[in-house]
Amino acid sequence: MRSSRPTVLDVARLAGVGASTVSRCLRGGPHLRPEVQERILRAIAELGYEPNEVARSLRGGRTNTIGVVFPHIANTFFSLCIQQIEQEATRRGWTVMLLSHQESVAQQSKQLAVLRRSRVDGVILTPAPGSDPEQVRKELHGMPVVALDRPLWTGVDHVMLRNREAAEMATQHLLGHGYGEIACATASPEIYSFVERIAGYRAAMARAGLGDELILAEDYTRLRAAAGEALRRRPTLRAIISLSNMATFAVVQAIRDVKHEGEREVAMIGFDDVDFATLVEPAITVVRQPTEAFGHEAVALLVQRLTEEAATPLQQRLLAAELVVRASCGCAYRD
Repeated sequence: MRSSRPTVLDVARLAGVGASTVSRCLRGGPHLRPEVQERILRAIAELGYEPNEVARSLRGGRTNTIGVVFPHIANTFFSLCIQQIEQEATRRGWTVMLLSHQESVAQQSKQLAVLRRSRVDGVILTPAPGSDPEQVRKELHGMPVVALDRPLWTGVDHVMLRNREAAEMATQHLLGHGYGEIACATASPEIYSFVERIAGYRAAMARAGLGDELILAEDYTRLRAAAGEALRRRPTLRAIISLSNMATFAVVQAIRDVKHEGEREVAMIGFDDVDFATLVEPAITVVRQPTEAFGHEAVALLVQRLTEEAATPLQQRLLAAELVVRASCGCAYRD
C-alpha cells in the first residue's frame, strides 16, 4: 500500500522541533539558529517532504518563488551564478524562475511583466545596459529586488565584484613581467562592470607612467577583428587583458590569427575561470570571480528582505576576485 504524503508535523517530529518552527524555516525565516535549520533541512530531505505551494500561496499570498532576470545563459559567468542561486534557493525551500533579457531594456521590461503575472515574491536582477532606474522601479511594482553584478539605484541591495581592484590586480601582474605596452579588450564597454574594470586597468597603467590602449567593439565577433587589427598595427604590443570570458575567447582567436601570419608571442590575462582556459595552449591566467558567493549572497539578501519583520539597512556585498596563475601571462603553469 502506498504510504501517505509526509506533512509538516512529520518533519517537526523527526527534527525535534515544533511545526511552527518548520513553517518559519520553509518561509526562509532569518532568526532560526543554524543548527536548528540544518536539522529541519535534513528531515525534509530524509522524508521527501514537499510543501503544498498552491495552498500556501492561497493562505499567505506568497508563492515562495524567486524570479531571476539575467543577460544570457551563453555567458559562463552568469550560468555559474544561476547554478549557485538555484542551489541556495532550493536549500532554503524556495523555487527559482529564470528569464533572460539578452542585454535589451525592452526584453527586460517584458520579463519583469512575466514575473509580476507569475506572482513571484522577489527578484534577483542583472539590469540591462541603459536601464532607467525609475522605469525598473515601476515595473517591479513593489517587489523586493537584489541587483546582481551591476547596480540599480541607491537604496537597493546589491552583490557585485570589486571590479576596479580585480582589473588593477591583473594589470599589475603583467607589469611585473616587464610588459610595457598592455592593451585592455572588451565588447559592450558601456556595461557597468566593464566600465569599472577599464578604470582599474587605466589606474594601474597610469601609476606605472604608461599609456593605455583600449580594444573595444559592439560584440565579440567584432572584438576578435579589432584585437587582430590592434596587434598588427602595433608590433610592440605584447600583452592583453580581456574583461570577460567571452572577450577572452575572442582575444585568443585574434592572437592565433596573428601568430599564423608570423612568429609572435602575446601574453594575456582573462576574466572568469571557465573550462576552455585550461584546454588551450598556453593555459590562460584568469581573474576568477567567486560565483558561489554571488549566488549565495544574492539569495540570502533577497530572502532576508522577504522575511524580515522590520526594515534593515541597505546591504552591499562587494566581493574580491582571485588571480589564478597559469602560463599565458608568462608564468610557469602552477594551477
